[in-house]
Amino acid sequence: MSQTHTDRTPQDVLAQLRSDYPKSPFLALGQTVFWDEPVKAVLRRLLDQHHLGGEMVIGVHDTDYFAKTRVRRAGSGRFVLLPHNDGTTRDLWSAAGEISALFGNESFPTRHDFVRYGAAFERIAAVSPEGRQAFLDAITEAWGWRGLVYTGSRDLIVHRLPLREVGDGILEMLTWAFENTLPQIAPGCCQGEARLIAEQILEWCQEFRAAHPEQHLTHLFQYVLPKLYTLLLGHEPEHTRVDGTAHLLLLNPQSAGLPRFRFVDLFLQPATRQIAMNAYNQAVAGSTIYTLDKFGAGALPFDIVHPERGRGTLRVTDRVLFVETRQPVAIGLKQPITSIQDLAEILTRKLGDHVTLVGKAVTLVSMLAQEFIFVFNEEGSLYVKRTRQMNDTLRQHGIALDMRPILRVRYHTWDSLTVGKSTLRLVPHLEAAFGRQTITTPEFASSWKQVVEEQRHLCTRLAALRKPLDLLGFLQERDPVSPWEERIAEYRDAKQTLLELRQQGAALQAEVSRCYEMLRELRRASLEVQTQQGEHFRNTRAWTPEATAQRRRYVVLKEQTAQAKRTLLARINRLKSQRLQLERGSEALEARATLRRIEDQAELARLTMLRNALLTTEGLTHTNHRPSAWWLPMLDTTGDWFRRVVETTELYTEPLLS
Repeated sequence: MSQTHTDRTPQDVLAQLRSDYPKSPFLALGQTVFWDEPVKAVLRRLLDQHHLGGEMVIGVHDTDYFAKTRVRRAGSGRFVLLPHNDGTTRDLWSAAGEISALFGNESFPTRHDFVRYGAAFERIAAVSPEGRQAFLDAITEAWGWRGLVYTGSRDLIVHRLPLREVGDGILEMLTWAFENTLPQIAPGCCQGEARLIAEQILEWCQEFRAAHPEQHLTHLFQYVLPKLYTLLLGHEPEHTRVDGTAHLLLLNPQSAGLPRFRFVDLFLQPATRQIAMNAYNQAVAGSTIYTLDKFGAGALPFDIVHPERGRGTLRVTDRVLFVETRQPVAIGLKQPITSIQDLAEILTRKLGDHVTLVGKAVTLVSMLAQEFIFVFNEEGSLYVKRTRQMNDTLRQHGIALDMRPILRVRYHTWDSLTVGKSTLRLVPHLEAAFGRQTITTPEFASSWKQVVEEQRHLCTRLAALRKPLDLLGFLQERDPVSPWEERIAEYRDAKQTLLELRQQGAALQAEVSRCYEMLRELRRASLEVQTQQGEHFRNTRAWTPEATAQRRRYVVLKEQTAQAKRTLLARINRLKSQRLQLERGSEALEARATLRRIEDQAELARLTMLRNALLTTEGLTHTNHRPSAWWLPMLDTTGDWFRRVVETTELYTEPLLS
């Protein structure tokens, strides 16, 4: 369970950690250096200014796959920039290649969000000129975010992804983000300085590519990461080293004894193996994470990463060690593996000395927490709860664990912008939310929370507007100079036209109903004549002139009744035709088309308003906690904004054992 310790200062939290774990480095891992990872320079500043010492390992989580997709764009290469939405790219997963322009982030408004707040989503999508799919993609697209993804068939691991293949894509990604950020900064105060920062970051990447053409993406990231720390701190960070998980978790006979591999040993030692496997399976049960039996016999919650063969699940049986890469590896065993040392020696002997062993989502933190204090953003890592559950189960079975707590970092990014001196040119959704095109950074800092609450209230208000005229009235009230007043009048006229036509149709229907009642009376009369005629026929013994005359009278009555029925039916048909002409005539069709058109305009306005509100509430809240590091020097080259972020940052620990 998280411990927020709101009464403890960052100095108190860090001093306690340094006292409890004086030899444990702080570990800050991220998949991309161009997001919030370098903002953890805040921790370096806090440790230094309070003279607490402590080493920081700032690293690239480079053992994961680079994002792949089957979505193709016309004329695109093997690496393409894609937006995230609730349509074509709904299932897009990006790793190591994502970026956000200023105020941008990956969260997008879903179809469910729009429907939840009263929007007639499918109705508007169905009549969209660009087609349903294009409309869906556009209205739900995350603002200001792009993911660089690979469209080929290979499984590319970041550590082994050559820069010569992905380098152009990285530069395109950065250029896109900078080109969508710089226009948000008004010229005359900071836009020129921001452009210099953008050019500097691009120059770092270009210089590294030119000097190291045979290196990999992880090496570029490890080159840029400390430079971004320096950009924020104003000097090179001390007591800080750069690394990547491929190196940190390199397994060989010499490294096997490091504390970081101690947790793996629990899954190999005969006395604890089954307990550990059960603890893992219980922790992931009910989630989207597979239990170990899904991977095959002997599967362990760890992957092996090999430079040439790629990444695959580790399976250890008594007779064979398997690595489930795309082309599986099978290593025969003369005797069972019973320790991490055994595993290291066999892997090194068969696969060489560049084998990395990395924990799956739930076990990686437990591995590294044996030796490091993980530094996570407040929203970082979705699996800690399950990791703690697994660790608790192990402890309940008498297995001692040496777990360092996670250090959580809570930023107040937008509040801290009060010290800024620049002017922002707001993008459309923020312009709608703030009600202005430009705003100074201090004004933004003081008002953003109120604006977020106002936009949440707006969503609730829109959800309550069920009747078209109520929605139209609301739109006219919010924007009096818009054409909504004229549309309301036009809508009421169309409604009145339909009402009058409906009244005329109702009068015709009443006449039809009266005719049907008369028709029923005629049918009863006809039946009575037939009955009397039949009785007369059966009772007549002699056909006298009087009897014959009576029979003729019955025939005449029947013909008269039949004629009356035909006349009534003809009248009914004429009345129905008149009513149909009223209901489906040009006047009615035009009135209904007017209603539909204005209702569609209002619903589209509701959708647009909801999109702006959702992008604002989710976007500002999310980026307040996870800002992209390069935003800070772009908006404030003096460093005041970063210093204010440091002053307002909150720290708290989160245990990995309950």
